[in-house]
Amino acid sequence: MSSPSDKSKVGYGRPPLRTRWKKGQSGNPRKKLRQPKSEIEQLDRLLLSYVTISLNGVPTRVSALAAIISQLQRKELSGNCKASRTLLKYQRLAKEHDDRPRHIELRFTGDDARDAGGNGTGGNGHD
Repeated sequence: MSSPSDKSKVGYGRPPLRTRWKKGQSGNPRKKLRQPKSEIEQLDRLLLSYVTISLNGVPTRVSALAAIISQLQRKELSGNCKASRTLLKYQRLAKEHDDRPRHIELRFTGDDARDAGGNGTGGNGHD
């Protein structure tokens, strides 16, 4: 009897030839996306995805969250109280979860200091 070649041997770490990955074959042939681990991750993914909206007749790509806030602002300006309350809730939520420092530093140099009333009195420079 002849012994099988090394290529066709089957055993630990050597699956049958017909089930091995072919050269260039994808490990995810149907390209299904993996489901997010939690509802928070799924919500983040949806809100950060881009959508195309029309601003003054010009198509613009923005995040879904920006589109929602823009729509709420338009409704608020037209007098919609529910939109106004929703925007306030979003603002409170954003402030609660914002970890960025709130320190703002203004620096004036040369001409900027004179233009801004840089005499140290806080006036408008027209004393």
